[in-house]
Amino acid sequence: MRRHISMVVLAAIVVVVLLMGTVMYKVSFTEDALVLTFGAARERDIVRGSEDAGLHFKWPWPIQKVVRYDGRTFVFEDTSSELPTRDKQNMLVTTYCAWRIDDPRKFYVAIEKVNAAQERLRDLLRSAKKDVIGRYNMEAFVNTDPARILLPQIEGEILAAVRRPAEQDYGVQVVRVGIKSLGLPENVTSAVIDAMKEERQRDVRKYESAGEAQATAIRERARTASRQILEFAQRKAAAIRSEGVRRAAETYQDYRENESFSMFLRYLESLEKELSARSVIILDASQIPALRWFKEGPSLPEVVPGPAEPPKE
Repeated sequence: MRRHISMVVLAAIVVVVLLMGTVMYKVSFTEDALVLTFGAARERDIVRGSEDAGLHFKWPWPIQKVVRYDGRTFVFEDTSSELPTRDKQNMLVTTYCAWRIDDPRKFYVAIEKVNAAQERLRDLLRSAKKDVIGRYNMEAFVNTDPARILLPQIEGEILAAVRRPAEQDYGVQVVRVGIKSLGLPENVTSAVIDAMKEERQRDVRKYESAGEAQATAIRERARTASRQILEFAQRKAAAIRSEGVRRAAETYQDYRENESFSMFLRYLESLEKELSARSVIILDASQIPALRWFKEGPSLPEVVPGPAEPPKE
């Protein structure tokens, strides 16, 4: 009898545990749960793990069932596509997309599966990037001037084109869209390089022309300044010469009053100039009697001896 009672109790426990498993469910912090009632979802039946994680209750199946979605961000990379730019240059563009399920109810009704949602987003991304890239020239993607590269702006326009329909139609929030890589098809690489070289050559010619114009202007200003300086110097020299001639005329007028004295003063001035430095003067003793003493030595008058005087006592 006791054995039968134990079996009944054990069976009851198993039934209770199984029953609890059908009416209880757990939501983690990284999940969002959607409770379906007879296959239909209501807005109030969404349980977000980031706000209300833990144990929850529901009616047992087939009345209600729980659909779980990962609340974290998904990332996928699109395949490389050859797309034309506005200036008819083809590029190989690889993009990526980061997204998350924002409205589990709308997502379940529209798509239900994560893989299917990713394919829908891939189609939206391909259409958006083709449309946006076609509005820009090649120089907005590849340029030697960083200020002319518009990749952030282009990525923002692609994101805006994908985000709105993804939210409205699928309940998906597109977090980020980016360009992972850019490339050129092999058949257009050389043409693009030649075009870039030609563009650089145009810049070189423009700068050379501007530099030559500046150099010409500088040379012309230098020639004008040189002429002005020379003309000023010539006028100054003429004025100095005129003043010198005037003063010389006054001096000559004074010299005419006493020409001998004037000549004597000129001789003194000439002698002063000649003797201002170390000078050697050669004098002719034959012309200057006073200089004979230096050549012949001093001369004294001859002495004639007289008679001897007797000694004094």
